[in-house]
Amino acid sequence: MTQIIVTADNLSLREGDRAFNYYDMKAGEIGKIDSWAQPDTLIGQNSNTPVEEWNNHWFNFKHDDNTSCSLDGSRICSLEYARRKGWM
Repeated sequence: MTQIIVTADNLSLREGDRAFNYYDMKAGEIGKIDSWAQPDTLIGQNSNTPVEEWNNHWFNFKHDDNTSCSLDGSRICSLEYARRKGWM
């Protein structure tokens, strides 16, 4: 099953898609996605939410400057959103 990452601006992305890490203010690519889901607190999920409904996956994010970090979807946005905000 292909894991989907939902960005802060509600875009669905997959491994290999480009996005913007607005914490580090860097564009890059979604790398390997962890198959172990966690509760998505942005939509009100918590540890009491049935595990089958958890949809928040962490992933490796490879910045264009060859640095990387571990993120979840709430920490990235689409490149278009970043441009509109003046971050790129």
